[in-house]
Amino acid sequence: MNPIPSITRRRNDGAPSIAMDLMRLDEPFQRMMRQLPVWDLQTEAYTWAPRLDLVEREDEFVLSAEVPGVDPKDVEVNVEGSVLTIKGQKQTAHEEKGERYQLSERSYGAFERSLTLPRSADPEQIQAEHSNGVLRIQIGKRPETRGRKIAVKAQK
Repeated sequence: MNPIPSITRRRNDGAPSIAMDLMRLDEPFQRMMRQLPVWDLQTEAYTWAPRLDLVEREDEFVLSAEVPGVDPKDVEVNVEGSVLTIKGQKQTAHEEKGERYQLSERSYGAFERSLTLPRSADPEQIQAEHSNGVLRIQIGKRPETRGRKIAVKAQK
């Protein structure tokens, strides 16, 4: 399979569809740009957001967020309706007098991530724990949305 779209693709009327090909080429670039850190131009403060993993199990969802260097007391988890929000703050390291950074790639400051919970999630059954730089949030499923096994009876 050719990873580069062909310029000779045709629209329904037979004309080449260069615009569609350019849009397909732009998709990976747009995906990459959404993953970059955000610069707030009004305050010129660097903001960051933790990376998330969301796993679905039979009776729960488990959300894991990378929050290395963030003290658990600086993390807040809220649910309002069907929106789960994780807020926090990573404190800056104290600079010693006479030190001069040659390179600094670490992120500091406030962060916030919100996501809409699936309909099967039960906002009343949410627990959160912080360990080794990972925030783990367990979200129970509503009993009525869980699958159940139906017994098949043999006919006599």
